[in-house]
Amino acid sequence: MVDSALEPGERALLAALTELGVPFMIVGVTAASMQGARVATDDIDLWFSRLDDPRLAEAARRAGGIWVGGHFGMQPPTFGGAIGDRFDVVLTMSGLGTFEQEYQGAKSLELDGLSVRVLPLQRIIASKRAAGRVKDNAALPALEAALRVVEDEKRG
Repeated sequence: MVDSALEPGERALLAALTELGVPFMIVGVTAASMQGARVATDDIDLWFSRLDDPRLAEAARRAGGIWVGGHFGMQPPTFGGAIGDRFDVVLTMSGLGTFEQEYQGAKSLELDGLSVRVLPLQRIIASKRAAGRVKDNAALPALEAALRVVEDEKRG
Protein backbone atom coordinates (compact mmCIF):
# COMPACT_ATOMS: atom_id res chain seq x y z
CA MET A 1 0.00 0.00 0.00
CA VAL A 2 1.32 3.44 -0.95
CA ASP A 3 1.44 6.16 1.69
CA SER A 4 -0.64 9.13 0.65
CA ALA A 5 -1.50 12.36 2.40
CA LEU A 6 -4.48 12.84 0.10
CA GLU A 7 -7.61 10.88 -0.70
CA PRO A 8 -7.98 10.01 -4.41
CA GLY A 9 -10.59 12.75 -5.02
CA GLU A 10 -8.43 15.34 -3.27
CA ARG A 11 -5.39 14.42 -5.34
CA ALA A 12 -7.50 14.44 -8.50
CA LEU A 13 -8.70 17.97 -7.71
CA LEU A 14 -5.18 19.32 -7.11
CA ALA A 15 -3.98 17.61 -10.30
CA ALA A 16 -6.86 19.12 -12.31
CA LEU A 17 -6.27 22.59 -10.87
CA THR A 18 -2.61 22.30 -11.85
CA GLU A 19 -3.37 20.95 -15.34
CA LEU A 20 -5.85 23.77 -15.95
CA GLY A 21 -3.37 26.41 -14.77
CA VAL A 22 -5.49 27.66 -11.87
CA PRO A 23 -3.36 29.79 -9.53
CA PHE A 24 -3.73 28.47 -5.96
CA MET A 25 -1.72 28.01 -2.80
CA ILE A 26 -1.95 25.66 0.12
CA VAL A 27 -1.91 27.84 3.22
CA GLY A 28 -2.41 27.49 6.97
CA VAL A 29 -1.39 24.56 9.13
CA THR A 30 -1.24 22.08 6.25
CA ALA A 31 1.29 24.30 4.49
CA ALA A 32 3.22 24.61 7.75
CA SER A 33 3.31 20.83 8.26
CA MET A 34 4.62 20.41 4.69
CA GLN A 35 7.56 22.61 5.76
CA GLY A 36 8.39 20.62 8.88
CA ALA A 37 6.15 22.10 11.56
CA ARG A 38 4.89 19.53 14.06
CA VAL A 39 1.25 20.51 13.91
CA ALA A 40 -1.94 18.68 13.01
CA THR A 41 -5.07 19.68 11.21
CA ASP A 42 -8.05 17.95 9.68
CA ASP A 43 -8.47 20.34 6.76
CA ILE A 44 -6.48 21.63 3.82
CA ASP A 45 -6.75 25.37 3.27
CA LEU A 46 -6.68 26.49 -0.37
CA TRP A 47 -6.32 30.13 -1.40
CA PHE A 48 -7.23 31.04 -4.98
CA SER A 49 -6.51 34.07 -7.09
CA ARG A 50 -10.14 34.34 -8.23
CA LEU A 51 -13.17 32.51 -6.91
CA ASP A 52 -15.15 33.30 -10.06
CA ASP A 53 -12.64 31.46 -12.27
CA PRO A 54 -14.65 28.93 -14.36
CA ARG A 55 -11.70 26.54 -14.23
CA LEU A 56 -12.54 25.84 -10.56
CA ALA A 57 -15.80 24.17 -11.61
CA GLU A 58 -14.03 22.34 -14.44
CA ALA A 59 -11.33 21.04 -12.08
CA ALA A 60 -14.01 19.83 -9.66
CA ARG A 61 -15.86 18.10 -12.51
CA ARG A 62 -12.65 16.37 -13.65
CA ALA A 63 -12.10 15.14 -10.08
CA GLY A 64 -15.63 13.73 -9.92
CA GLY A 65 -16.89 16.44 -7.61
CA ILE A 66 -18.63 19.77 -7.60
CA TRP A 67 -17.72 23.41 -7.00
CA VAL A 68 -20.21 25.51 -5.12
CA GLY A 69 -18.76 28.95 -5.71
CA GLY A 70 -20.72 30.92 -3.17
CA HIS A 71 -23.91 30.98 -5.21
CA PHE A 72 -27.25 31.32 -3.48
CA GLY A 73 -25.69 33.28 -0.63
CA MET A 74 -23.61 30.29 0.52
CA GLN A 75 -20.37 31.36 2.19
CA PRO A 76 -17.66 30.32 1.95
CA PRO A 77 -17.40 28.60 -1.43
CA THR A 78 -16.65 24.89 -1.24
CA PHE A 79 -15.86 21.69 -3.10
CA GLY A 80 -17.89 18.53 -2.62
CA GLY A 81 -18.85 15.16 -4.02
CA ALA A 82 -16.01 12.72 -4.69
CA ILE A 83 -13.52 15.43 -3.67
CA GLY A 84 -14.58 15.06 -0.04
CA ASP A 85 -14.85 17.77 2.56
CA ARG A 86 -11.30 18.42 3.79
CA PHE A 87 -10.67 21.40 1.51
CA ASP A 88 -11.46 24.79 3.02
CA VAL A 89 -11.51 27.69 0.60
CA VAL A 90 -9.76 30.66 2.16
CA LEU A 91 -11.25 34.04 1.32
CA THR A 92 -8.60 36.25 2.96
CA MET A 93 -5.41 35.85 4.94
CA SER A 94 -4.98 38.14 7.95
CA GLY A 95 -1.91 40.36 7.94
CA LEU A 96 -0.74 39.43 4.44
CA GLY A 97 -0.70 41.05 1.02
CA THR A 98 -2.94 40.17 -1.87
CA PHE A 99 -3.00 36.69 -3.32
CA GLU A 100 -0.85 37.86 -6.21
CA GLN A 101 1.75 39.38 -3.89
CA GLU A 102 1.97 36.30 -1.69
CA TYR A 103 1.96 33.93 -4.69
CA GLN A 104 5.19 35.52 -5.92
CA GLY A 105 6.97 34.33 -2.78
CA ALA A 106 5.25 30.95 -2.52
CA LYS A 107 7.35 27.79 -2.41
CA SER A 108 6.91 24.88 -4.79
CA LEU A 109 6.74 21.64 -2.82
CA GLU A 110 5.72 18.10 -3.65
CA LEU A 111 2.53 16.60 -2.27
CA ASP A 112 1.65 13.06 -3.35
CA GLY A 113 3.69 13.45 -6.51
CA LEU A 114 2.19 16.82 -7.42
CA SER A 115 4.08 20.11 -7.42
CA VAL A 116 2.00 22.61 -5.46
CA ARG A 117 2.54 26.19 -4.34
CA VAL A 118 2.72 26.62 -0.56
CA LEU A 119 2.71 29.77 1.53
CA PRO A 120 6.14 30.03 3.23
CA LEU A 121 6.36 29.34 6.95
CA GLN A 122 7.35 32.94 7.74
CA ARG A 123 4.17 34.21 6.06
CA ILE A 124 2.00 31.63 7.82
CA ILE A 125 3.40 32.83 11.14
CA ALA A 126 2.73 36.47 10.19
CA SER A 127 -0.86 35.61 9.32
CA LYS A 128 -1.43 33.61 12.52
CA ARG A 129 -0.05 36.49 14.60
CA ALA A 130 -2.26 39.02 12.80
CA ALA A 131 -5.38 36.87 13.16
CA GLY A 132 -4.76 36.52 16.89
CA ARG A 133 -7.37 33.80 17.39
CA VAL A 134 -6.85 31.43 20.31
CA LYS A 135 -6.16 28.47 18.00
CA ASP A 136 -3.69 30.56 15.97
CA ASN A 137 -1.84 31.69 19.09
CA ALA A 138 -1.69 28.08 20.30
CA ALA A 139 -0.01 27.00 17.05
CA LEU A 140 2.62 29.75 17.07
CA PRO A 141 5.24 28.01 19.28
CA ALA A 142 5.34 24.94 16.99
CA LEU A 143 5.44 27.11 13.87
CA GLU A 144 8.24 29.29 15.25
CA ALA A 145 10.24 26.21 16.32
CA ALA A 146 9.93 24.76 12.81
CA LEU A 147 11.05 28.06 11.30
CA ARG A 148 14.16 28.08 13.55
CA VAL A 149 15.05 24.57 12.36
CA VAL A 150 14.58 25.53 8.70
CA GLU A 151 16.70 28.67 9.14
CA ASP A 152 19.41 26.71 11.00
CA GLU A 153 19.53 24.16 8.16
CA LYS A 154 19.97 26.96 5.61
CA ARG A 155 22.91 28.35 7.58
CA GLY A 156 24.56 25.02 7.47
